[in-house]
Order: sequence, then C-alpha cells, then structure tokens
Amino acid sequence: MTIFAVPYAVFPAMAGYGLGIIDSPGILLYLIVTVITLTSTTIFAILEIRYFILFGENSWWRHIRKPIIAGSYIMVFIYFIPAQFFIPEQETARKMVWDSLGCQPAIPPNRQLFVLSTDLVIPAYSILIAELIPSMEIGSAMFMNNYKLLVARTSKLSRKTLNLQWKLSIALTIQVNQLSGNKNPIFYFQSNFDISLFFLPVNAVVLMIKYSYHDQTINNLVFIVLSIHGSASTIIMLLIHKPYRDYIFSPFYRFFQRSTTFAVNMNTA
Repeated sequence: MTIFAVPYAVFPAMAGYGLGIIDSPGILLYLIVTVITLTSTTIFAILEIRYFILFGENSWWRHIRKPIIAGSYIMVFIYFIPAQFFIPEQETARKMVWDSLGCQPAIPPNRQLFVLSTDLVIPAYSILIAELIPSMEIGSAMFMNNYKLLVARTSKLSRKTLNLQWKLSIALTIQVNQLSGNKNPIFYFQSNFDISLFFLPVNAVVLMIKYSYHDQTINNLVFIVLSIHGSASTIIMLLIHKPYRDYIFSPFYRFFQRSTTFAVNMNTA
C-alpha cells in the first residue's frame, strides 16, 4: 500500500500532500480516518460476539444484535463524509495555510498541497462523533461481559469455573499478564490498549490544530504510534493468551526439551 500512496500531513494546518504513485491526498485522508474508526468498531464486534456466544444466544439480545452491528459498520463510512462537502477552494486555502505556517515544509515539485478545511468546527464534530459512538459501544460490551462473568455468576459454580471466568474477564478487557503458576495478576494494562493507540494520537492532532501548535517531533510520534498498532496488538495478544503463545513458540520448544529414554529389561527371573 505504501508504494502506491503515503499521506504526509502538515500540522497544525488541516492540510497535507500525498507521496507515492497515486496523487490523491483527499481520498487517502478519508480512507485513513475511516480505517481507524473501522478498527474501533471491529473491537466492539469482537467483544459483542464473545458476549453473544457466552450469554446472549437465548436472550433478547439475539433479536437486535445484527441490526446494531450492521448499523455500526455503516456509520463508519458516514462519520467523515460531512467534511468532504465543505472542502474549500484550494488556491485560496493554500495561501491561507502557507501564511499561517511559520516554518513552511518543502513539497515535491510534482505535488500540490491539499487543504481539507480552514475551519476546525466540522472536522472536530466528525472526530467527536466518530470517537463517542464506538467508545460507548465498546464500553457497553465490556461492561456486559464483565457483569455476566463476575457479578451475575451463580453460586453453584465450582472454584475452578469461577477462576476460569475471572481469567476470561481479564483477557476480554486486555488488562492482565500473569506469570505461570501465579493466580494474582502482577502487571496489567488499565482498560483498552488498542483504543489508546488511536485515542491519544488523534486527540493530540486535534489539540495541535486547535491551538495552532507545531512540533515536528510530536507529528512524527503521532504517525509512529498509529503505525505500530498492528504489531503492538499482536505482541499483546501473544503475551496475554497462552494458547496463541504456545502455538507460536511450539517450533522452538523442541530445542529446549530433553528427550526421554526408556530402558526395558528383557531378562526374566
């Protein structure tokens, strides 16, 4: 993908240009923010399917879950459409952006600066709604999973089953990493690690634009954090879920395991 198109943002202005073969920064920007929101909605879908399999197959939830999930995915593609209808006239907008930037970046000669908006209001409302709805969905799904696992459990369950439910609750919210044989968590990530990788950089960008603050170091960190989401999520999954961890490292176990030799005595008295 990066061979064909790489968006380069020029913060604190809501502007940028594209690198790569395809020169269409407007479409690239829409795709980026849509993919970010799509990932958050997918987290909700994962939590929802776990709740449905564990508790909701015979409840009222089975009647409304499909419309809610379908509506959530449809909304992903609608959140940032309003900003596309208010893209300013580019020549005038470029002049305003260049005048507002104290340090003007060098742009390749075959590229033009694309300005999404000269007013923060519409993009800010789009981001707010795109953050609020998935956050409410994920929070509700996490609450219902934990409520059913930890609060609404029956007293007839065995200690082993209760222990498994506790571990499942921790894994669902991506909170804990335990040492083998230790029943108490020794280290945990509060709440949702995946959302933090989106929530923090996106809101950092909003604040930089609002207060017209430019810091290239922060700009670079924003895109680094967004870029490592896939790798970081995979590492966290391997650390938390023992079956995945055992499967991935199973080819290496044979080098550390000693072979056992059995001796059979064929002599009879």
